[in-house]
Amino acid sequence: MEKLTRTFGRSELAQQYFPQLSAMSAWRKFKEWLEYNPQLRHLLDLTRRTFTPAEVQLIYTQLGEP
Repeated sequence: MEKLTRTFGRSELAQQYFPQLSAMSAWRKFKEWLEYNPQLRHLLDLTRRTFTPAEVQLIYTQLGEP
């Protein structure tokens, strides 16, 4: 059964991948992952601080679920 995605704040989603880090540190590390992945790099150009469910699903597809 596929996990339903929802809107995530960028730090909130980053902390799903790096739960041991603070919100700011998790976002910095997650941002490196996005910069490294050509299919996700465009997400860094967003001016909003959230990822839509479709963007979250794309991240899950590229990086795997946290």
